[in-house]
Amino acid sequence: MAALLAEGVPARSIVAFTFTERAAASLKERISARVAERLGPQALDQLGGLYVGTIHAYCFRLLQTHVPRYETFDVLDENQLTAFLVREATRLQIKDLEGTLFKSIRTFLENLDVVENELLRPDQLDDPFRSVLERYYASLEKYRLLTYGQQIARAVAELDRPTVRDTVLADLRHLIVDEYQDVNPAQEALIERLTGPGVNLVVVGDDDQAIYGWRGSDVGNITSFAQRYDDVATFSITANRRSRPTIVSTADAFAQSIAGRLSKVMTATRPAGGVELVKWVEDMEEDEAAEIAEAIRRLHDNGLAYRDIAILVRSRTSYPALLQALEDARVPVQPAGRTGLFDRPEAEVLGMTYCWLVDHDYRPAGWGVQSQAITEDSLVADYAMAFTLPKPIGAQVRSLLRQWKGAVHQETRRVDLVRDFYELVDVLGCKHWNHDDPYAITRLGTLARFTTLLADYESVRRRARPDDAAPGEQVGGQDRGLWYYKNLAIHITNYANGEYEGFDGEPDVDTDAVDLTTVHSAKGLEWPVVFVPSLTKNRFPSRRTGKARSWLIDRGLFDADRYEGSDADERRLFYVAMTRARDWLSLSRHERVNVKSTRASPYWDEIPTSHLTTAPLSVPTLTSAATEGAALLQVTFSELAAYDLCGLAYRLRTVLGFQPTLAPELGYGKAVHHVMRTIAEHTKATGRAPDPADVDRILDEELFLPAANKVAHREMKDAARRLVNGYIADNASDLHRVWMTERPFELHLSDAVISGRADVILDQEGGVTTGLAIVDYKTSTGDAGAHDLQLQVYADAGRREGLDVRGAYVHDLKRGARDAVDVGSPAIDTAEQKVATVLHGLRQRQFTPKPGIVCRGCDVRVLCKAAQ
Repeated sequence: MAALLAEGVPARSIVAFTFTERAAASLKERISARVAERLGPQALDQLGGLYVGTIHAYCFRLLQTHVPRYETFDVLDENQLTAFLVREATRLQIKDLEGTLFKSIRTFLENLDVVENELLRPDQLDDPFRSVLERYYASLEKYRLLTYGQQIARAVAELDRPTVRDTVLADLRHLIVDEYQDVNPAQEALIERLTGPGVNLVVVGDDDQAIYGWRGSDVGNITSFAQRYDDVATFSITANRRSRPTIVSTADAFAQSIAGRLSKVMTATRPAGGVELVKWVEDMEEDEAAEIAEAIRRLHDNGLAYRDIAILVRSRTSYPALLQALEDARVPVQPAGRTGLFDRPEAEVLGMTYCWLVDHDYRPAGWGVQSQAITEDSLVADYAMAFTLPKPIGAQVRSLLRQWKGAVHQETRRVDLVRDFYELVDVLGCKHWNHDDPYAITRLGTLARFTTLLADYESVRRRARPDDAAPGEQVGGQDRGLWYYKNLAIHITNYANGEYEGFDGEPDVDTDAVDLTTVHSAKGLEWPVVFVPSLTKNRFPSRRTGKARSWLIDRGLFDADRYEGSDADERRLFYVAMTRARDWLSLSRHERVNVKSTRASPYWDEIPTSHLTTAPLSVPTLTSAATEGAALLQVTFSELAAYDLCGLAYRLRTVLGFQPTLAPELGYGKAVHHVMRTIAEHTKATGRAPDPADVDRILDEELFLPAANKVAHREMKDAARRLVNGYIADNASDLHRVWMTERPFELHLSDAVISGRADVILDQEGGVTTGLAIVDYKTSTGDAGAHDLQLQVYADAGRREGLDVRGAYVHDLKRGARDAVDVGSPAIDTAEQKVATVLHGLRQRQFTPKPGIVCRGCDVRVLCKAAQ
């Protein structure tokens, strides 16, 4: 990447795909370091247009940039998608698949993955799956929703349109794909379409590391690459620059057993470093975990940072014993969603509450667990136990719960689950918890995760849709009544209590903590020290590998074996685990989990016995790379502004994850911004500003408010019409000066990158051909200082890129006024100092509350002792 920039290749012409967001962040940091080293720190200013990220994120950006209607779409994650399928189950007739609701949903999602990974068409499928799928796609479109799979499928479809393809390829010159061996057919179809004339494609991959067949990846993509593309130059990288010689040779010897691999022999370039690989056995699983924890403590005592150590497991089954051992040894662990939300007593009693409200039995997650009836007395007792409540507070909780139960049957009352939740949190007295106490933070994090569950359910249930019977209007979703609560109870007991991840700690860019994760999640990463435990017969390889599954799709339409897995897949996964280690690799297993013995993994015996040792382990003394400098802090300007407004609110919302209430006006500002973009593009396409009739048509087609019912939508549409028509009347000439809309910026500082997106950039500023002005639209009252700082940051970033930014304005659509922002050199210097100060506080985790007028509209004020 640095070489391309050194050759004068514009950063905006380079796209680099990584497999995970974490790998993207790591690659960005390494690119910045290499560019600064090779070209000087000033060259970082040219990185603003460089795309480094996942294929999914790129596809969503492509859709929203080049197909504006997708600005009104939202992306469902896995939990939200399940809630959506429950809402739409009757219309989809999804129970036709398996007879029962949640079994049918699981089967549908398993087969949906195949359809979207393989880009299959509904007309290739048989009923009833075909009909359910067609209705499902129609529902997503109706509600303006996308899934992760649909992001790619729709991007591929849009690139088949010449206008979109030509625009995308106009600036693209270099496409780089990391971990290419794990792309699936849909992703490969995207890559093929992006590899147009004048685009150089570079793929980097290793067939021995193809580990995502169960998600549709096809190792044949890399083994047949030279046959599918023209003018291919192949460079074989057989020198391993990461790992010590013993690790390299042992892993390579094991890799020779992988069926169907490309022939190669890996060699090490680093010198030997003493003992580099050990294998060992303990009697019980808990003993193995305890030895790992103690070895990590000794490594740390010898000078190795915790962050330079990883424990990689085949599946989540191995987490509990390891987590307990690490906690007993007081070894910090990076947060990564390893526990279930309902493992915490606070979450379980909250889940019971929503069942009790509708007299629905509560059933804990797990096989063979019996349902239990919830009574008022048992529920209040559980609250007293989970939250350590004194009797007077317990009485207040009882009173509030009775109010809630009485309100369930009020068919005219609009439900607001998150708002009600904050009322309960207030009664529980959570604002008095000590934010310096890790235990209290874990409890707060659990409550925050529960607000995510409620917000996911509400956002799907209350999702509006355009009204087919009245063009230009929309129909609100479900927001009241007994069945609103009943469906929530059903969702909790049949899905949420087994699928939502718990709170494992606060993410922090400078945290010194061990990584405990699955081998799949370790994709593209490395550590000086790696432990791979639980190498037993049923854990590694997985006992489910190779088992035939019953598909709703004809096996002749796709390679079902890829999804069902094979020994070769598991061998590749073990090879990946071993090759994550730079300096020292520990392979271990246990003889028993309880009284029953467990056999060794077949892979265990393929590791030479010369590496066998016994506990306690003799660990090396290693120099930590973690002390070389602060990690690159990557934040958006919105995050920066939120932290500056109130450090505690930022911690509660952004770090811990407390969700906002779902107000009907949610998304109004975003919707108006989208309309303003459409107005600008209409002017550019037609050569004239839209007249009132054009504005009405644009509002009918483009103004979508996801949480508004018909009446609220009408009111906000009328308000938007006044804002837009007022803007056109006063600023029609500006519509002919639009240089770019939704233009991204990145400000690169010594240890941080601040990213953002400008609403619109005008040209001809000050009558100068190259002169540009950045304009930010404002639709509500807010912190004027934040708007000014935002534009100053964008102006600074733009000038560093080489743009001739001569002005910046905040345009208040409500007042119809445009206020100039000072972007002179002294003001920009002051803005940089302000940003540096805010970033310092953020990096140092100074989450200080800033009580004041902003407290009045703050959802999380019930968690703040300083709130006014």
